[in-house]
Amino acid sequence: MKRKGARHVGWVVDGLLRKLEQRTVKKANAVMAAWAAAAGEEEKKHARPVSLKNGRLMVITENSSWLYKLTLEKKGILERFNANYTGRKKALDIRFRVGSIDVE
Repeated sequence: MKRKGARHVGWVVDGLLRKLEQRTVKKANAVMAAWAAAAGEEEKKHARPVSLKNGRLMVITENSSWLYKLTLEKKGILERFNANYTGRKKALDIRFRVGSIDVE
């Protein structure tokens, strides 16, 4: 016997997964937009944000020279990032790491 208003578990799980995916995509878009506004034209070519978790923005840089340059500019970049970030929780810190930059 079905209860009035009862839903199939699969439908509920699908709905929850869609909402989570939408939030994740929305957050990623907000991070990318804020980074684009915070970083200079050259910086955007040599570094990209990969995550924002627990108040820490993780940015991958092309090489150690860019890591050093961006580290020196971290305070200003963080201020500009937060001024442009539309998410709920602002970044408290930026961590730069050397890694592979995928050019889109």
